[in-house]
Amino acid sequence: MRDWLEQALVDGKPWNKTAPAPRLPQEVIAKTSAKYREALARLTA
Repeated sequence: MRDWLEQALVDGKPWNKTAPAPRLPQEVIAKTSAKYREALARLTA
């Protein structure tokens, strides 16, 4: 997610890291969620 935000463009310019943040694509959300579920599984196994 951080990598995507570092490359995100808002109105054709790099995001200046002020609110509101750009909307995350569903693919980024899904991959981030999967990583956190994997971490939880490893920590609670």
